[in-house]
Amino acid sequence: MRECPVTVSIVVPCYDRMDLLERTLRACMNQTGVPAGLTWEIMVADNHPERMARDVVTRLQPQSPVPLHHVPAGVRNIAHARNCGVAAAKGAFIAFVDDDEAPEPDWLAAHFTCLDRTGADASFGPKYPVFAGGSAPDWDADGRFYTTDFQMKQDAEIYPLRWFPPQPRGLGTGNSMMRRATCLVGKAPFDEKLGRCGGEDTLLLLTLAHEKRRFVWCANARVWEFNEAGRMTFAYMCKRVQRSSRHSAMVRLAISPNPVATRLGVYAVALAQMVVYGGMWLFRRRPGDYLQICKALGKFGVGSLDFIPERESGTGSQG
Repeated sequence: MRECPVTVSIVVPCYDRMDLLERTLRACMNQTGVPAGLTWEIMVADNHPERMARDVVTRLQPQSPVPLHHVPAGVRNIAHARNCGVAAAKGAFIAFVDDDEAPEPDWLAAHFTCLDRTGADASFGPKYPVFAGGSAPDWDADGRFYTTDFQMKQDAEIYPLRWFPPQPRGLGTGNSMMRRATCLVGKAPFDEKLGRCGGEDTLLLLTLAHEKRRFVWCANARVWEFNEAGRMTFAYMCKRVQRSSRHSAMVRLAISPNPVATRLGVYAVALAQMVVYGGMWLFRRRPGDYLQICKALGKFGVGSLDFIPERESGTGSQG
């Protein structure tokens, strides 16, 4: 019997969060409203040396309505995990979802129809938080700093390299779908040298933007990101935004045709952030002001680039 071609491969990189991984996989398995003729598969790229995801995948395979595969993916390198997942995938489109994200039932259909309708190369959707214990931390009662929603219209184009008019920041592969032929070319589209320090997805996406690939916002492709207790501290968020800002600055320098001018521009923005939000922090003491200071420090190259510890055991975020 001839095997049917796969339209979309969902790639889920994972490390050691098996309870959250199962939540993610069940959500991926329970997709509804998929267009007629669209076939999909789920690839679990297991980045743990003990292959912790194998048992979860084996247990769920009989329940999955689509092929569910376990892909051994090296050791603690998120870029390598993504590359292994893409290499093993058969789909013409690759959807990425992280192991702490649960897509809504119409997520797959939303991304695919968005790309089909717009002809874009990649689509990105919002992330909304779910918190351990059921409520957001006191310092961020409405979960604002754990939410990624660009508040753009459906199918609106995203230009991540533009400074004016201002473009949304924080673009990443979590909750995205890409055309393999235009976005994921070669054996290792994600730079594995950045696999521990992070920023490999930022580098890929800004490189693609530099190559004039089209990105669109898919407002109705929603996922719910679970935040464990270790992520809910203000100290964790300070490290997270500082690290992310440093990644962005590094990548912009790496792809810039004029690194000196780019570095001066990044430093100018950082200095302005320090002056404006430093003054506001002194008078208002609002967490958001201090987080802007952390972003400025990241642009100046301050702070660790390694995984941020989230648990007492010392494990950290893969992304």
